[in-house]
Amino acid sequence: MRNSEIPVLVIKDRKKRLDVNEFVFATDLDPESSNALKEAAIFAKGTGCKLHLLYVNTPSNFLNTQKAEQKVKEYLKDINVEPTDYTIYNDFSIEEGVFNFTKDIKGDLIGMATHGRRGISHFFNGSVSEDIVNHSSLPVVTFRIK
Repeated sequence: MRNSEIPVLVIKDRKKRLDVNEFVFATDLDPESSNALKEAAIFAKGTGCKLHLLYVNTPSNFLNTQKAEQKVKEYLKDINVEPTDYTIYNDFSIEEGVFNFTKDIKGDLIGMATHGRRGISHFFNGSVSEDIVNHSSLPVVTFRIK
């Protein structure tokens, strides 16, 4: 997953058919990940699903409502992508926030950007997208940050 230059879709549960109506794309709003959001929007349009942009606000990196809203607007202004909606969701960790929000809206698919870190960088920084993939019962698609 980390090393792939193309999006990777991980499906753990065997299904006869994968129906995606609600696609949650979780982001840290880093401008570096804007291309990943563009790819997610193309995916959503191609599959006809609703794209939900999600920013998880955590206690360790808390932003008040005004600052979080401003950060989302700045992130979206130059991307030319219109997600169906965006949500600023408060939770104790990014992983919990992604899972709880996706459950709240009855999401079918989780999407995230990945840096593709390796070696010592991966050891110290970890990978939120890898944790999501490892603990999700839903399909997860990752888009490599370029």
